[in-house]
Order: sequence, then C-alpha cells, then structure tokens
Amino acid sequence: MSDDKHENELDPGAAIVRGFMYRALDIMARDLRERAAEANGKLDDNAVAAALADMKNPKSPVMGAICRAAWKDCERHFETEARREDRRAPFERLMVWPFAHLLPAGGARDGGEDSISRRIIPGYVAAIENIIGPVAFGRQQERCRELVQRIRDNRGGAFSWDDVYADPMAGAIVDDVLVTLAMEFQDFEDQRDWFIGLVNDSMPMPTNGEGKATALDDKSFNALMSALYSDLAQQLKTKGGIAHIVERHAQPAVDRLQALLKELDED
Repeated sequence: MSDDKHENELDPGAAIVRGFMYRALDIMARDLRERAAEANGKLDDNAVAAALADMKNPKSPVMGAICRAAWKDCERHFETEARREDRRAPFERLMVWPFAHLLPAGGARDGGEDSISRRIIPGYVAAIENIIGPVAFGRQQERCRELVQRIRDNRGGAFSWDDVYADPMAGAIVDDVLVTLAMEFQDFEDQRDWFIGLVNDSMPMPTNGEGKATALDDKSFNALMSALYSDLAQQLKTKGGIAHIVERHAQPAVDRLQALLKELDED
C-alpha cells in the first residue's frame, strides 16, 4: 500500500496543476447536478455539452479566477524552487557550463555517439571536489551563491543563467578551479585514468531501460578537458593573457597549464 502511495505522489509543481484540475472538475460536477435537478434528475448530451461549453468560456469569471490563482501558485513554486536550486548547486552548474555543448541537447538521447552522457556529472563534480579539496570546494560554492544572488537582485524576474555565465566573476571562478586542477594533474596518464574511473563508477543507471549509460573513455575525457580549458588556452596565446594568469596565480601556473594542454594534444 505504501509503495502504491509513493508511486502516485506528485512533486509540488505538478500537484498545483492537479489541484486546479480537481477544482475545475468539482465545478463541472456541481453544474451537472444542478442541470439534472432542473430536468427531473435526467441529463442528455445537450446538457453535458452545455456544461462543457460553460467551462471553456474564456469570459467565465470563476474559471478565470481559478486559472489566475493556479498561475500565482506556480510562479511562487517556481521562484522558491529556483532559489533553492541556486543555493544548492550553483558551483556545479558553473563547472559544467564550459562543456555543456558536449552534452545531449534537451530531449535528445543521452550518451549518443556525438555527445557525452549527462550521467557523468555526479562523478565529475566528485572528482573536482577530491582534487581541490572540500574547503576550497565550499569556498567556490559560496562565491557562486553570492554571484547568483547579486544577479538575481539586479535582474529580478528577468534572471537567466546566461547572465551568470557572462559575468566576469564566473570566468574567474572557473579559471581559479582549473588552475588548481592543472597544478594537481602532474602525472597525466595516472590522473586521467583515476578521473575516468571515478566518473564511471559514480554514473547512475539510466531510467529508460536501455542498460548501462555510456561510459567516459579517453576520447571523451580529452574532449571534456579541452572544452574546460579552452578559455585559458586562448589566454595563453597573448602576452596580456599570460600576464593576467601570472598576476593571479604566478608563473608556475602558466608552465603547468601549457604542459597540460600539450599533454591533451598528444594523448
């Protein structure tokens, strides 16, 4: 019994829509009862059609009020959930952003030949946290929360994650993490194999019955890392970009980034 109840539970957003449908059904049932009472307890097709027409009348004040109330409830829920998600994982979203174009587009089959499975993300985030350490991970998470909150305060209802990605602070956060990762990635082959193993061991099973999700391999690892480091690679092509990295991270960071990019090209 408890399993059946759990399977039938809806998330809060869907429950709002269900509540609206229930209210609409109650109104139609009441209308049908009233029509039946006026016809000695009988209903014909014309009466049912008339009741349905009243329900669909775009000028109905009752239905209008119900729809507006449901919409307000949905807006409040969306805002609450959006803020909760922003608080929970803004750093993770930011660290996926550089290679998001390698993931399947919305509605596309996950883990197809031309994309990387979205199911790598839990293991990828775990690898990042393992490499930079939990203290630095928490610090970057807090920086991301502050960034998202600042943009939300400025943009209000017009907030978009594109605003976050375009902010210079977002690029600085990602670059800081990637420089730290590069400095720890001293033994390329061993680190690559460890990274791939952690990601694949952490991949959840797909829910569509198609079996094990597409695993990360050497080729997709290189594609992911090349996408992650594309901005820093561009910076390393100019004297100004190199000077910026040296100013923020010192010369060894430049040397290690250049070595890592070379290792990715040769692998």
